[in-house]
Amino acid sequence: MFGLFKSDQLYIKVSSNYVEIIDVDKNKKVNGKSIEPFSSERLLIAEFSVAEDFMNDLINKLKRNNRSNAILFHPIDFVEGRISEVENKNFFRDISKIKRKKG
Repeated sequence: MFGLFKSDQLYIKVSSNYVEIIDVDKNKKVNGKSIEPFSSERLLIAEFSVAEDFMNDLINKLKRNNRSNAILFHPIDFVEGRISEVENKNFFRDISKIKRKKG
């Protein structure tokens, strides 16, 4: 009964214009390089909507259900200093809103 409310655990690794998403429970993964760049010279996530759409597309390839996602986000590039205020406010805070699109 409680399995109905379980979240899918996703591990998302992001580098410059590249994303790998791993379904931790099923040990399945999908990855790809975005055709439309979302990174810039200074920011890992410079174009939030592009990154969000790209990650949604990858999640749709990985998952076949509409369960919610528990997400661990792992930035691979641009970690020399600290996460910028723009990335913190616009992306990392909203990463939990990335869901499988119904269709």
